[in-house]
Amino acid sequence: MADVYTPPPDSSYLLVTPFSMPSDTRDRWAVSFTGKSSALVAAALSVVVTVSFACLWNFISFVAVLSVRKHTRHRFVAVVTLWNSHDPWFAFKELLHYTYRQAAHSMNHQEWSDFWYAFGFCFLALAVYGSSIAMGIVAPSLVQIGNVAPVRPSTVFYPATPADSAQELRDFGLRAPSVMRALGSVEAAAVTLRLKVTVKQGRDYQPLPTGDRNISLDYGYSLSGVDLGISGGSDLGLAVEGHCITEYSWSRDPPNKDDPDSADYYRLWNDPGPDPALDAWVLLNEFDTAHAPSASFILHPNGPEQLAAGSDMLYAVMVHSARRSSITDGGDPWYATEPRQPPADASQYNAAFWMKRRRPVLSCREKNSWTYAGQAVSSVLDLKSIAGIKIPQVLLEILETTLGGGPMVVRLGNASGDSALRSRTTSPNGVIDAGASSMFADMERLILASYAATRNIFTDAVMFGQPGGYENLVKGPDGQPREGAGKFVVSSPDIQTFSLTGIVTLAVILLVLILLNCLTWLLVHFNHQHGQHPVAAADAAAEPAETAETAETAKTAETTKTAETDVPQVTTDDSNSQHKWTRFHVLDAVQLFRCVYESEAKPRERWSCDAANREHYADPKDSEPFELRTCGSDKPRCMGHIVKTAKGVGRDLPGSRS
Repeated sequence: MADVYTPPPDSSYLLVTPFSMPSDTRDRWAVSFTGKSSALVAAALSVVVTVSFACLWNFISFVAVLSVRKHTRHRFVAVVTLWNSHDPWFAFKELLHYTYRQAAHSMNHQEWSDFWYAFGFCFLALAVYGSSIAMGIVAPSLVQIGNVAPVRPSTVFYPATPADSAQELRDFGLRAPSVMRALGSVEAAAVTLRLKVTVKQGRDYQPLPTGDRNISLDYGYSLSGVDLGISGGSDLGLAVEGHCITEYSWSRDPPNKDDPDSADYYRLWNDPGPDPALDAWVLLNEFDTAHAPSASFILHPNGPEQLAAGSDMLYAVMVHSARRSSITDGGDPWYATEPRQPPADASQYNAAFWMKRRRPVLSCREKNSWTYAGQAVSSVLDLKSIAGIKIPQVLLEILETTLGGGPMVVRLGNASGDSALRSRTTSPNGVIDAGASSMFADMERLILASYAATRNIFTDAVMFGQPGGYENLVKGPDGQPREGAGKFVVSSPDIQTFSLTGIVTLAVILLVLILLNCLTWLLVHFNHQHGQHPVAAADAAAEPAETAETAETAKTAETTKTAETDVPQVTTDDSNSQHKWTRFHVLDAVQLFRCVYESEAKPRERWSCDAANREHYADPKDSEPFELRTCGSDKPRCMGHIVKTAKGVGRDLPGSRS
C-alpha cells in the first residue's frame, strides 16, 4: 500500500486482530500476522487443504461403491481396488494398471463398460491428487492478500495547523523526516511511482530573442481512500491535475539602480499592487553563488480563496541558479550557461561555466478534485459536509490540515529545503553539472514525492511518535483517541495479511467434509447392523435342513463352474441392491481375506458371523501361522500366495487359500 521504505514501529499496529482491510471494491475481512507467524499459518492452511482433499477422496470412493449397478467380476475388481485405495495416487496407479489389462482383454460391450468405469475413476483420482498438491501450495498464497495491519489508536499523532510563525517553525522540523522519506521513496521506487503519476513535457514555445527556451509541463495523479489506507474509504477519490510554464516576463530591473549586479529582481504574477510578498530576489553575492542552485515555492496570496472555491490554485517555483558554477555547458531554461568570468579555481573543479542571470520562474496552477461515492465537492474542506460519509471526522480533519493549505508540492518543496532540486543533491561543493540537469527532472522528482507524501499522510501519523509541546489533532478533550482515530491501516514488510473470509471458508470446507465422512460411516454402520436381507432369509427358510458341508460343496461347485467357463457372472440388480450397504464391509481388504484367516474345519468362534461385535480382526492370541510363497521357477509369472501352514510343520494344509 505504501511506498515509504521505512516501516512503522511494531507498536503502532495490531496483530491477530480481525479488521476491515481497504479494497477497491469493498473492504475485506482480514487478519494480520508477523512474518514468522505467517509461515506457520500458511503451513496450517496447506495441511487443511490436504486433509480436505483426503476427505473428498473418501467420499468419492463411498459414492463409487454405493452406485455400482453392474455386478460382474471385472467390475468388482475395480470396485475393490477403489474402495481399498484411501489415497488418490495409489488409486490412480492401481486403476491405471487395471484399465491397461482390461483394455487388452475386453471382448464385448460389458467388458468395455468395466474398462470405462475404471478409466473414469482413474482420471478422477489423478485430478484429485494433482489438485490436492496444487491447492496445498497455491491456496495459502491466495489467502495472503497484503502487508497491512490496523493501526493502534493510542499511537496516532498528528499536529494541528500552526497558529503562528513560531509554531510553523516547529511544525517544519517535525515534518522534516516525513519529507525526507517521501523524497527517498522517489529514489528507491521511482519506476513504481512513475506508473501511477503522469508527468510529461509540454510543447516548446517560440524561443526568446536571447535564445532562451520557453517550455511547459503537465502532471497529474489520482488517489483513492484505499490508497490512503482508510477503512471504508473506497468511495473517496482525489484527482490532481497541474500545468506549469516558464515565465520570463516576471523578471524586472531591480529597484536599486545603484547596484544592479547584486540581485535579480522578480515581480511575481506581474502583480501591480504594493504587496511586498510578491517581490522575489535571486542574490548574486559571492556567498550565495558559492552554493549549488536552490528553489523556493510561493503560493499565490489568494491561494486559500482559490482552494475554497474549488478553482485552480496558483503557485510559483523560483530557481536560484544565476551565477552558480558548472563544469559543463547547459541549455535548459533553469540551467542555461555562459562562460564564467573569471574561470573557477581548482577548489571548484576549474569550472568554466556559470548559469545565466534572470532564469525564468515556473508559473504553475493545480486543481484538486475531490469526490465521494460519485458526489463531487469543491475542496477537501467540504468533505465533512457530505451527508452519510462513512469516513471518521478525525481522519477528514487530518486531510484538511495537510492538504487544505495548498498544493502538496509547495509544502514538500519548501520543507525539503536544499534537497528540493536534484542538481543540488549531487553537488559536493556548489559546482553542478548543468548539462545533466534540467527543470523537468527536478519537477518530476518533486511531483513523484508529492504523490508519495499524499499517499502516506496517515502512515506519517504513526511515525511522528508522541512529541511533547504539540497539540494532537487525534486526541479528544478527555485525552483519549477520538472516535475513528484507528480506522486506517499501515503497511510494513514485516506484516502478512490473510483473508479471514478465506481462512474461515477453508475451515468450513474441511469441517463439512469431515462431517460428510462421519455421516457416510454412520450410514454404512447403521444399515449393516439393521439392514434386512430378504433373499438370504428366504434361502434360509427354504432350506432349513441344509448342512454346512452341503452349502460348502455347492459353493465349491459353483466356483469351479465359473472358473471353467470364465464367463462374467452377473447377479440380479434386485438382489444386490438389497445388500448394497454390505459392500462396504465385504469389499474391505480385511474382510476379503477372511478365507485365509479362518480355520479350514470351521470358522473360529471369535470370527463367527453371529458374534455381537463382528470384529474385523482375529483374536490377538491366535497363533495359526501363515507364510508368503511363490510357485517357483516352473511358474515365473506367479505373483505369490498367502499360505496357511500347520503349526510347527513346513507343509501346506489341505485346501490352503492363496
